[in-house]
Amino acid sequence: MKKSYVIALSGISCALALICVVGSIFVEFMNLTFAVLAAIFVSMPLTQKSWVGGILSYISTSIFAFLIGNINALPFILFFGAYAIIQWSIEEKLYPLLKNKIAKYSVGYALKLAYFEAVIAIYWFLFNTLIPSFVLFGKTIKLTYLIIALAGIPIFLLYDLMMHLVFKNFTFLINRVVRKTTRTTTPDDIIYDEQNKKQNVFEEFENENIFESSEIKQDEKSDSLNVDNDKNDNEDKHC
Repeated sequence: MKKSYVIALSGISCALALICVVGSIFVEFMNLTFAVLAAIFVSMPLTQKSWVGGILSYISTSIFAFLIGNINALPFILFFGAYAIIQWSIEEKLYPLLKNKIAKYSVGYALKLAYFEAVIAIYWFLFNTLIPSFVLFGKTIKLTYLIIALAGIPIFLLYDLMMHLVFKNFTFLINRVVRKTTRTTTPDDIIYDEQNKKQNVFEEFENENIFESSEIKQDEKSDSLNVDNDKNDNEDKHC
């Protein structure tokens, strides 16, 4: 992939991801949705197997998000955005190197869980005073690092599976767009595909003109033949 194309795709990815990160910071009731969308948009260059483009998009988005939201941008910086890069690196770079399926998934999920637990540890030791306990059925349950670390594993595994499936479908969509935009630069080729070709409104008019011109040519040929025959007849008479 050309460097200019990687930069352009990374710029689009960064812009869309940054909008979603800002939405996750300021729209409280949709903060998780926007955070997931930001992670999806960061992975846009990764759909074209551009690891450098994904890194550029993640770093740029993280810098701008931190300047706008300060500490509120940490969920994206530490987990959502970073994990999009890590998950792709494990599944696309590490998995092909391991031929044994058991070893492949064992090492892969071990690395994924290790990163998840590292993020939980960072959050716990930095922000544990923000969520020391919660109330469940009228009982106050004090949170500990062990409870959070173990209870978060099933949620993380579901998130990992969801992002894997989303990335596959997102890759299919981006590949279709890229094939059309790189094949031609005209809007009609982007809108209309081979199965749904653009209708030529002047096609019937052109066909009629071709038909009329062919008829005129035939008439001219027949007239010229008649004239030649008349000349021949006159010459025969004079003779």
